[in-house]
Amino acid sequence: MSSSSRSLGSPCSGEVAVHCLASGSSANALLVIAGDDALLVDAGLGVRRLRTEIEKRGIAPERLSGILLTHEHIDHVRGAIPFARRYKVPLFSTAGTLETLFAQERRDAPYQILPAGGEVGVGSFGVRSVSVTHDAVDPVGFRVSFGDTALAYATDTGTVTPEFREACVGASLIAIESNHDIHKLRFGPYPDSLKARILGRHGHLSNNAACDLILSHASEQGPACFWLSHLSEINNTPRMAMNYWKKRAKAAGLLPSGKAGVFGPAVVEVALRDQPSLVYRTRTRAVQLALF
Repeated sequence: MSSSSRSLGSPCSGEVAVHCLASGSSANALLVIAGDDALLVDAGLGVRRLRTEIEKRGIAPERLSGILLTHEHIDHVRGAIPFARRYKVPLFSTAGTLETLFAQERRDAPYQILPAGGEVGVGSFGVRSVSVTHDAVDPVGFRVSFGDTALAYATDTGTVTPEFREACVGASLIAIESNHDIHKLRFGPYPDSLKARILGRHGHLSNNAACDLILSHASEQGPACFWLSHLSEINNTPRMAMNYWKKRAKAAGLLPSGKAGVFGPAVVEVALRDQPSLVYRTRTRAVQLALF
């Protein structure tokens, strides 16, 4: 397992690279590259920006095997249909999400319905859709696999569902929502109704909830890299999220390695809003019939 920020570009043979293009309440997009194949998880940037960021990493937009959509909120789908239409890249999501999107735009983009719990091959990748709880029509998270490497992704959910916990088993990279600091939210400027929605079962995960998942995974599953994702502009900061993790890790008795955010078997980094930030790279082995 390794996480680094070396130069942009396609991964070498046998390498998987995951690029966080944006993560926050205004835009979300993750690019996964494996050999000559690539896919997007969410497409919350505009088409031009998506194309620019993808091309910077050595990938032609039309080479993408698919775009996985978690739900229909604009910060996750802003460029999805126009990009899919222009470059003939299929969308993969639940029926509820796709119906909501196509009610607003022409149904002329390629797509495939992928229900929660469903599994599908997208190019060279194995993809599993997993149930989450969020105030959207039919929201999901994803597990994306290539060889013996797997990514688990859930950036809008009010709870860590059993399905997502299962998706994290054996994953080398876990992108988990760390939306808000509870104290900052409760005493912040939002109206009480919005605070209640965010804190509710169908809202967003707090720094505390994200750290609960990291600590339980570190205890039960062992080493993994975690990206604290979808931070609120108003109710959180990267420094606050990282400091909270350090506090929880020390309280749990995990020993720091000397590298920022690394305690025991957990490598924790914070994804930034509105801009490319984190890059994860790892070597992988081909595993026959082990897509999911």
